[in-house]
Amino acid sequence: MNFFKNRNLFLGVFIVIFVFSFQTIYGFQNKQIDSLSYYNNLISNPSNDTSLTKAYLYFDKMKTNSIKEKDTSYAVYYTQKLSVIQYYLGDYYGSESSIVDALTLLGNSKTKKAIQNKIGLYNRLGKIYDQLLDYDSAIKYYNKSLDIAKNQKYINIIQNNKALIYIQQNKYELAELEFLKIYNESKKLNDTLQTYRALDNLGFVQSKLNKPEGLDNMLKALELKKAIKHSMSIYASYSHLSEYYKDRNELDKALIYAQKGYDIAKQVNSPSFLKEGLINLISIAPSPNVITYLKLTDSLNTIKQLQENKYAKIKYDYTEKENLAKESLLQKEREKRWKLTYLSIGIFIALMSVFVFIFQQYKYRKEKLFQIYNTEKRISKKIHDEVANDVHRVMNKLQEQPGVKDEVLDELESIYERTRDISKENSPLDVDFNFEELLNDLLLGYKSNQVNIIKSFPSEINWNKVKHYKKVVIYRVIQELLVNMKKHSRASIVVLKFSKINKNIEFFYSDNGSGCKLIKGSGIQNVENRIKNINGTITFETELDKGFKAKITI
Repeated sequence: MNFFKNRNLFLGVFIVIFVFSFQTIYGFQNKQIDSLSYYNNLISNPSNDTSLTKAYLYFDKMKTNSIKEKDTSYAVYYTQKLSVIQYYLGDYYGSESSIVDALTLLGNSKTKKAIQNKIGLYNRLGKIYDQLLDYDSAIKYYNKSLDIAKNQKYINIIQNNKALIYIQQNKYELAELEFLKIYNESKKLNDTLQTYRALDNLGFVQSKLNKPEGLDNMLKALELKKAIKHSMSIYASYSHLSEYYKDRNELDKALIYAQKGYDIAKQVNSPSFLKEGLINLISIAPSPNVITYLKLTDSLNTIKQLQENKYAKIKYDYTEKENLAKESLLQKEREKRWKLTYLSIGIFIALMSVFVFIFQQYKYRKEKLFQIYNTEKRISKKIHDEVANDVHRVMNKLQEQPGVKDEVLDELESIYERTRDISKENSPLDVDFNFEELLNDLLLGYKSNQVNIIKSFPSEINWNKVKHYKKVVIYRVIQELLVNMKKHSRASIVVLKFSKINKNIEFFYSDNGSGCKLIKGSGIQNVENRIKNINGTITFETELDKGFKAKITI
């Protein structure tokens, strides 16, 4: 029964509150952001020969932690960084493996973030296959990246990489068209680094086509790159200028730029750059035996790379099969989760059904109270308009008739007064305006020289906030108790005390009347029914010659 006391219980089913310390999280996030910025800078601008190694250890640790915490988004991010570092260190197969890991983590996700990640991963695969001399695979992954890329900045980067393959294939006219387009688009986007790279590459292919503007563009690009201190991009400019002068047999100048490129390669500590730089230096001041050695080494390396490519392809195909098997397991897990979801929905619907049932019961009780109240008003009006008036009219007629005994008239008058009292007891109530005054009027009606009524209405009870139907019940219950007192108890003192207990109103009735053996007649039964209908509680205490007490909580 107490469950129904506060209907606000109906409006909430589950409340879960998680409390976090904002300052702790904010401090941790700032620290993490600072670390990311620091190690990202080590990748793009290595300051010494340990920069890339330090960055690798940091991102490898962060990747492991993210996988443990099942934070896929960050795990992919850190794996991408590892792939970039491995690429710069010349570990192309390790870089490829990291990309496969990242693609596996992404799965079939088609979110905006996942698509962005896939664009970068496919582009990186294209660059790896370019280094492995697998140009068809490189073009394949560049095209896969372009198929899903919408951002012009990303498109410029990918097209730049495709154009570099044209250079290696000696397709300089196609490369020039691509680089010119990339240069113009990059300028529109205010993409400084990509603009300078495109200008350098454009100048390089123009020099291969013996166009005079080629050298100017390369030198201009070099100065712009120096201004932003981007080491790897500067290395590319030195390499291009060295090749430009070597093609024209200006070996002194070629050697100067080759040495500068080698110095940058040592600073970046990129094995691939170091190897290219050394080969470039040796080729400028050639020894016949060294040249023969280099050609033989390149030939052997090419054969080795092609064999390793075949092995990598087999390994990749095997990985794909493993991924399909994992996807099957994931599908089963997803089906299991869906079953749990449906079960949860079923439980939720069941709980909501219980909630609706309870609310309907509550609504039914409330409507029943209003029906009782309206019925009482209707009966009161009928008694007053028909019965009481008819009795009064008969009395007037009998008074005019000679020989009518006074006893008959007195009895009729008593009937009339009781009828009027019944009508009054069930008359309409205006409980919404000054309810305390309405109760005072009720008590005054039963106070007399023989009956003293003591009342207590505490100020903490705000009657304006008490529901209308509850005030009607309070009034009718007090009225019923006072009627019983007047008819049966012969009490001289009545005490009525109100109090507020938490959100409930409690009132205590007591008289010093004759008391009785508690038999639930119509009066007591009416009181109980009224209290029950509003989910309140009532207890009685009475004995012969020991008065009558009632405690009511609403």
